[in-house]
Amino acid sequence: MSLEDNKAVARKFFEEFTRGNLDAVADLMHPDHVFHFPLLPESVDKPGHVAGQAAVKAAFPDYTMTVTQQVAEADMVFNRLHITGTHAGEFMGRPGSGETFEISTFNVMRIRDGQVEEEWDEFDTLRFLAQLGIVEKP
Repeated sequence: MSLEDNKAVARKFFEEFTRGNLDAVADLMHPDHVFHFPLLPESVDKPGHVAGQAAVKAAFPDYTMTVTQQVAEADMVFNRLHITGTHAGEFMGRPGSGETFEISTFNVMRIRDGQVEEEWDEFDTLRFLAQLGIVEKP
């Protein structure tokens, strides 16, 4: 696949998640998919990531990810993202609060055979949790 094809896979992944089409997102995950996320104690496999995405969409039904920049090299795609959402359902043991959040973040994906084989998310976790009222603002 070309670099542009790999970037298109990444964009589609975020677009389908934003639409709530989690089956399409799962289809974009390679069977050997591994997800690394700062709020998780360890990486998760494809079924764990699919379950996590369903929980996020239940907690933040309007969770929106917009790709603002992409850089690709070989099988890797760097994605700079703008993310927003409203805490409407249970998250981290807390009921929906109606609080909103807005963060900029980045994600790196390894693409294999037109699917996301490995994924790393990084973002300002403290800012995210503070906007939701889960932790005190610094």
